[in-house]
Parts: sequence; C-alpha cells; structure tokens
Amino acid sequence: MHAHSFSPGSAGLRRALVLGPAALSTLVATGELVRLLSVRDFTLPEGVMTGLFVLCFAWISLSFWAAVAGFVQTLSGKRPPGLRWPDAREEAAPLTSRIAVVMPIHNEDPTSVFANLQATYESVAATGRLESFDFYVLSDSTRLEAWVAEELAWSDLCRRVGGQGRIFYRRRSDNTGKKAGNLADFCERWGRRYDFMVVLDADSLMAGDTLVRMARLMELNPRVGILQAPPLCVGRTTLFARLQQFAGRVYGPVVAAGAAAWQLGESNYWGHNAILRVSAFTEHCGLPVLPGQQPFGGHILSHDFVEAALMRRAGYTVWLVPELGGSYEQSPPHLLAYAQRDRRWCQGNLQHLGLVLAGGLHPSSRGHFLMGVMSYVASPLWLLFLAAGLGAALWDRFVAAESPLGSLAEAPSFDVPGALRLMSVSLAMLLLPKVFGLLLALADREESARMGGRLRLVLGVLVESIVSTLLAPVMMLFQSHFVFGTILGYRVSWSSQQRGDEALPWAEAARRHAVHMGVGVAVAAVAFGVNPGLLPWLAPVVAGLLLSIPLTVWTSRASWGEWTARLGLFLIPEESAPPPVLVRAMELARNEVEPVEDALERVLQDDRAHALHLALLESSSGAEGTSITLASARRKLMEGEPERLSTQEKAAVMLDADTLAEVRGQYVASRKPAPATSA
Repeated sequence: MHAHSFSPGSAGLRRALVLGPAALSTLVATGELVRLLSVRDFTLPEGVMTGLFVLCFAWISLSFWAAVAGFVQTLSGKRPPGLRWPDAREEAAPLTSRIAVVMPIHNEDPTSVFANLQATYESVAATGRLESFDFYVLSDSTRLEAWVAEELAWSDLCRRVGGQGRIFYRRRSDNTGKKAGNLADFCERWGRRYDFMVVLDADSLMAGDTLVRMARLMELNPRVGILQAPPLCVGRTTLFARLQQFAGRVYGPVVAAGAAAWQLGESNYWGHNAILRVSAFTEHCGLPVLPGQQPFGGHILSHDFVEAALMRRAGYTVWLVPELGGSYEQSPPHLLAYAQRDRRWCQGNLQHLGLVLAGGLHPSSRGHFLMGVMSYVASPLWLLFLAAGLGAALWDRFVAAESPLGSLAEAPSFDVPGALRLMSVSLAMLLLPKVFGLLLALADREESARMGGRLRLVLGVLVESIVSTLLAPVMMLFQSHFVFGTILGYRVSWSSQQRGDEALPWAEAARRHAVHMGVGVAVAAVAFGVNPGLLPWLAPVVAGLLLSIPLTVWTSRASWGEWTARLGLFLIPEESAPPPVLVRAMELARNEVEPVEDALERVLQDDRAHALHLALLESSSGAEGTSITLASARRKLMEGEPERLSTQEKAAVMLDADTLAEVRGQYVASRKPAPATSA
C-alpha cells in the first residue's frame, strides 16, 4: 500500500471537526441551562452549578464527537493519513531491525506471566521472523518467593522452547522508579543492541504477526517514535470481567478509531502493548524527578503520558493504530479491584498537572495531560454538580420560599420540557457511542454471529448499559475519594494488581460500600424533602448507590459469568473463536508453576534452584543487604537456626553468592534426619 498523504493542514482540519462541534455543543447546552435557571434571580448555587456543568458537559461532548469521528472513520474503511504501510513486496521481506520484547513484572503469578510470554514467543516463531527478536523478563519483585519462582519458570521456559540466548531474565535488587526505572535500566544496559523495544505488561499477550507488522511500520516510518496497539481485554470469567470484555469489544473500536482519527501523529502511549524506537526513547524520554513530596512530587508514577510527550517534543510522532489487532490484556476481576487500579492511575494522572506548562511540549501533549486529569476530576465535578443542584433546590425551597413565585419546581414559568430536553441530549451523548459500536457489530454478519447472534448482541448491550449505569455513581464516589485524597496528600502504594478470578465476600463489599449506601440514602432523603418530583431525576444515582453491595458481590462471581456465557450473552469473538495465541496461552496457564513456599530453603536444598540462582546472581549487580544484616544472617545459619532469620536477613543471604555457597552444605546436613540406631 502506498503512503498516505499527510500534512499539518489535514491534521488541523480533523481536529477542528472534533473540537469545533464539541465547543459549540457545550456553548449551546450551557446557554440552555442558564435560560432554565434564570426563571428568577440567578442564585449563587445556580452560578456554581453552571460553572460545573460547563466542565462536565465539555468532557461528555468531546468524548461524543471523538466517537462520531471514529464511527465515520470506520465506515469509510480507510486508514487515517500519515503512516506509510508496507506493500506486498515489503511485507514479505525479512526484517532489518533488532527488536527486544520486554516484560517488566513485580510480584506477579509466574504461571500466567510465563504462559503469556511463551505463547507470544511461539507466535513470533510461527511467523518465521524470530531471529529479529529477543525477549526479556525484567523483574522488580520484592517477595523472595516470587523471585525464586520466576527464576525456575524462566529456566523451564528456555528449556521448553529452546530459548537459551534469546529469552533473558534480570531481577533488580533496587527498584528505583518502579516500571519506568526498570525500563530505563534496561535501555542503559542493553538498549544499544536493539532498534526497537516492545513493552508488555505482566498480563500482556501479543500475536506474532502483530509484533512483526509493528516492527515493519517502524522501519518504514523513521520519524515514528511510538506505535500503540490498543489492547483488548480477554481471558477472565467473572461477570464483571466479562462485562468489561464485552464493552471493550463492542464500543472500544469506535473509541480507539476516533482517537486515532483526530489525534494522528500526536496520539498517546498507554505504557504497554506498544513499540518504541530505542535510541529516541533513551536519548529523549528520561523522566525527571518532580520537586516536592508525593503525591505531586517525586518519581513520576504514570510515566507513559510523559514519555509520549517527551518523544513528541523531540520531533518524533506517536501513533495509536487500532487496525493492528492481536493485542490483549486482562480485566480486573471485580469492581473493587478495578477501583484499586483506578486509585493508582488517579494519583499518576493528577501528578501531570505540574507538567502541563513544561517547556517545549506540543499542544497535543498538554491536551493529553489535561484529558488524563479530566478523566478522574470529572467524577468529583459531577458530584459537586449534583450537590450544587440539590443546594439550588434547597435555596429555592427555604431562602426564596417567600417570593411571589414560590418554589422553582412549582413556578409556572419553569420550562419542564426544556429541562427534559437538555437531560435527554446529555444522556444521548453518553449512550450514542455505544450505539455506534453496536451498529458496526450488527452490520458485520460474521462478527455478530461470533458474539452470539444479533438478538443476543442487542440484549447484551442493553444489559451492560443498565449495569454500567448503576455502577457509574459508585465509581463517581470512588474516584471523587481518590481525587480529594490525592489533593489532601494521601500517598498510594503501587503494588501488583489482582489478576486472578476471585469472588468477593459480602462482608468486604459491605465494608467498602457502606459510605456509598449512606450517600444514596441521604440524597434520596434530601431530594424527597425538597420536592418529591426530584426523585425520578435522581433515580439512577440513588439506585446505583443503594444496590452497590449486591451488584459488586454478584458481578464478582465466575459462576455468574459462566452462566451468561452458556446463555450466549456478553460473548466476544475471542471467546467463541479464539485466536491461536490466546488458545495457546490459556492451555499453558493450566500447567501451574510449582509454588515456592520458602525461597531461601528452596535455594539451599534444591540443586537446580541453587545452581540457577548463583548463575543469575553472578550476572547481576550485587547485593542490597548491609554487612551487619548479612553477618547476623550468616551467624544464625551457621548455628543451625534458619527459622530465626528475618525477611531482611534472608534477602541479604539471597543476594550474596559466597554466603549461599558456604552455608549450603551445612544447611542441607542439618536438615537431614539422624540415622536410626539399633536397640
């Protein structure tokens, strides 16, 4: 295929066709709200309400018109301009570049990590282009048991696929900078060997032909710094996860196509399932340590947005390429795990506020920072808008009750049809992107058949829309709590995500949602006390909050997810006709890695674990334990009292090859049973 024509003018026109209607829609809707509220004197709560409405509606409007752009782009069947795609001859030619596939991990389940890595490796091998790729597992694990389990799983993987010299494992003893620091360390040590680097998450899975196509696009487009392949959620069975997978599969393509259509070469990077130009990344994307303390200062937490901005500042383009396909990840199993992940992302995104005015950034990069902030700040803004609305009603009920017109809700001049019209437009702009995705799926007979057929597809969208509407006020309160907590200085710990299916107990859901139910009761009571006519307007919010506990528990259950799958509901093609790489990953994940109960004991007793651990230690960068800690640990081991070792002492021993070799013989001898004596 020939290169697309691309110019700043065409990019500007595309952006104007999204941003212009979004701004105009916001202006018209705000004017309508002011008209509705100006029946009498414009009160202070109504003024606050209007300001909040502008911000909230602008966010809805931008999302809506971006979805319209995605719908039109998909219907056109054309790719957005700007990237040169390979022709048939170039597609068949060997790759000329060297690519590293890197997977940073932190205290993860080695079974799923290495199952996905092996499936990806084998998929690349099946393309016949394996000689261009190397694979790296970059561990930041702090749990000793996870460390040893990773070493054993890596060794087993190399043996199974003959990956010696092509699949590498490195564990950092000092995990400064979290994932971003891990990748920076890789680039400093091994980056010069490679042209491109594919970054995976611990739950990432990618098809080999997708990786080859990404590398070829990078070869053909030398000014591209990052290509992002949007990952699709797959592989989970709880009802919550299946709803997320279904929503991502039906609506996600429209959203991704819309972002690609108007952002073009100023798109964003999502931190994983993307390919990066190593030389440009190493030279230009080093992250600053922000002044001040966390949550706003210190190491940058959400590194991906910042790296994309720095790449763009250096003159390289960043592309979101939805048509790549073959890119997968896993959804959190239930709402509370989803909220936990959101809490980390919230702090990371709010931290970007300090970078919006950084020197030399492209305007689109500043826009991405603001959109990332708005994706979380929108929730407290909606909450404040709701509170301002109730405040305006209370003001009218008690402060202005003596005026000749009486209450606003009862005033004959109040335009109820106009209010309903504004509310209907707002809801339509929220729901129409889902309709766009549904229409595209229905138009493809094969696609809709793989999703259970057209009737089940429509029913699935209706049920998912109801459930997501009920969960929306719960997430609004969660995210509002995260935003206010971050502003007040709360620091969140960036631990590994929960990835396995797990049903939530009722007690845990009740503990986490008690406040949400209380808010629901309070909102209903205030609305009823002010004017019972307000309750129907607030019904979705109140119902979602009052049902938060059972909704969270029921959607966390794999049995409910499996039941809906048997009914053919929320099916995605990756379930009914899974691609080979996904089939292989799920097959490998059924063979669980042998658990490591005590890391030090395993290394001291098991010949293979001992030799492997020492070999990997010799290629690493030394120990983290202090001499005092190590001396104390050695003394306890020599005295035959390993059970007295603290976690820090065990870590010091695990990082010292000389101590491991010295104490191993004595340790093994001390654990052997004494020989039986004759009577």
